[in-house]
Amino acid sequence: MQATTELLQLLSEIGYMACFRGDVQRAKVIMDGVDAVGREQTPIKMGLAITRIYSGEYDMAIDILRNQILVHEPDHMSAKCFLGIALNQIGQQGEAQQLFREVSAHGNADEQSIANAYLNQ
Repeated sequence: MQATTELLQLLSEIGYMACFRGDVQRAKVIMDGVDAVGREQTPIKMGLAITRIYSGEYDMAIDILRNQILVHEPDHMSAKCFLGIALNQIGQQGEAQQLFREVSAHGNADEQSIANAYLNQ
């Protein structure tokens, strides 16, 4: 199946909405499907990682962020921010704090806001 970028974006948004409403299982199914069709797109990988964080699958989220996003885009501040969140959740605060400091210094306003919230805990 050849899915358009617009269709993948719409499906990703639906996956995010399900995730943020607390329907993590449905979000995972949606994002896994989007990932299967649009494998190499960073926004899809980000959505997949975020749903893994929300579902408590931190190791999987860390793997996606490190090995599927940051290896190709080492300056992706959103990926670093969410990697920091996942690492923080599994008790690796040192590395998480380092990532949050970097995001706080170089990220956009939203990324900085999230990073600063974690830095000020």
